[in-house]
Amino acid sequence: MVAITLLFSCKANFQLLQKADNSYNITTTEQLQDEKYAQKIEDFYNTGKEGKFEGKANIDIYFKIFRQPKKEKAAILISSGRTEAALKYKELIFDLYNNGYSIYIHDHRGQGLSGRMTEDPEMGFVDTFQYYVDDMKYFYDNYLKPDKHNKIFLLAHSMGGAIGMTYLEQYPNDFNAAAFSSPMLGLKPPTCCVIKIITGKKIKYAPGTGKYNDNEIPFDKNKLTGCEIRYQRMNAAFGVDTTARLGGATSLWVKKSCQQFKYLFKNIDKIETPFILLSAENDNIVDVHAHQKFVEKAQKSGKACNAFVVANAQHELLIEKDEQRIETVNEILKFYSKY
Repeated sequence: MVAITLLFSCKANFQLLQKADNSYNITTTEQLQDEKYAQKIEDFYNTGKEGKFEGKANIDIYFKIFRQPKKEKAAILISSGRTEAALKYKELIFDLYNNGYSIYIHDHRGQGLSGRMTEDPEMGFVDTFQYYVDDMKYFYDNYLKPDKHNKIFLLAHSMGGAIGMTYLEQYPNDFNAAAFSSPMLGLKPPTCCVIKIITGKKIKYAPGTGKYNDNEIPFDKNKLTGCEIRYQRMNAAFGVDTTARLGGATSLWVKKSCQQFKYLFKNIDKIETPFILLSAENDNIVDVHAHQKFVEKAQKSGKACNAFVVANAQHELLIEKDEQRIETVNEILKFYSKY
């Protein structure tokens, strides 16, 4: 309850999400335990149109598209988190599609099925953070825009939130609305202070990190989600396609991210897109205080934004326990419906 107290005590006016009915028929853990239902999600994911385009600095960017065959509510571009790939979002894509949305998702450079920039394919590396945004812009202009959707929404998680928020600052007219799940707007102190001292020119794993080992971390030791079946499904997906795995971040990636946080806060006034931010009570991955500071500054600047805290939730709101996941997805879809 400490995190909730902190969020409510700040001037950013975070609201506590209330337990919600499953009005959007979001997948439940009971359904995931049914082999036929789980296979239905897998079969649907395999129907998506996949491809690659050449991103900045000649890096191949993998993408997947799930286009509604008839009238759609809108299109959603998903910007995923660090280490993630489209295959991690199978359940969410399935649920969003069944609610009438076309879905577009790409694997950020250096992870998933996109091209790598280091000899060790499991190193989390980026030479220029802006390239993440440039890749997304290319994807938007060449794949979403030509399909002439009536509306286009952004759904961004974790690192994808830093990328997505930068995108809103640079291209304020591309999305009708945006939703951010546990966005990476800051890392837990003193990470950014320490990284300035230890980062050299050599590309190497940041202290305390290394090659992929998520499949070796038991559920009761993980810091991502309180939902065991979704945690196991995530690890199983990367177990099937091992080329999509990503290990720890390099020191340079951390440094570039810390520099990006300064950019994000400096350019809040350029945001024109309405957005909501959902913050997990028990987040141990990103700095929730950065959420408070960002929303407070955005609201003082007159931006159309609201913020929510999800009680009893860890970082991965989109693969959390049913109660927290349903609360989160419900709020996002209700928000989209307003625009």
